[in-house]
Amino acid sequence: MRYQIFNGFVLKMVMAIFMVFDHIAQFIPGTPYWFHWLGRLVAPIFIFLLTEGYIHTSDTKTYMKRLFTWAAIMFVGNSIVWLFFRRDISIPNNIFFSMALGIAFLINVEKDDRNRLMIFIILLLSAFAEGSLMVTALVFIFHFFKNDKVRLSLAYIIVSAIFIQGGFTYENLFIENPQWMMVFALPFILMYNGKRGPNIKYFFYIFYPVHIWILYILGYFMVK
Repeated sequence: MRYQIFNGFVLKMVMAIFMVFDHIAQFIPGTPYWFHWLGRLVAPIFIFLLTEGYIHTSDTKTYMKRLFTWAAIMFVGNSIVWLFFRRDISIPNNIFFSMALGIAFLINVEKDDRNRLMIFIILLLSAFAEGSLMVTALVFIFHFFKNDKVRLSLAYIIVSAIFIQGGFTYENLFIENPQWMMVFALPFILMYNGKRGPNIKYFFYIFYPVHIWILYILGYFMVK
């Protein structure tokens, strides 16, 4: 269709730029709060592409193990950076762990002999990971409704609306809890054309933690 103009590579590059803005606001003092607004679009797009990777990969378990490996690398890296450049704020970011749990969730849910205890453990761990159970909900929506864009869109809008709480004031909607703005990721998802584009997957595995560590260290020197 004419409006499906974005391949996976383009979506990742656009979201990588938005992600940098979001993390600048997180770690660099004095930056505009609206940088966070752009960041609300990022996680849903990467989770959507995660489910696309799941259905196209030849080995889902290897895919999962790779994500857990990078989650471990980032956990260690976060700890080292924080120990050497300790600030009042920590580095809680590790979307790799949330994504790995999302893939583990899909693998176990789609088994003929589902292990309910394992699924419960995955959900429990997901509740304490970055993005919490919202990530699990999005993984479920994007995977099981992938062939029905109407149901996918409605379910996604409902999940986004859950974050509208406390009244329709400017402070509530745009400062206190702007997470509902993830709804604006939906047009990007609907404009996805199903093509991967250039394959530079390790760029994003490396770029995500490294840019966070750099911004955290820059913030350290700015507040000294």
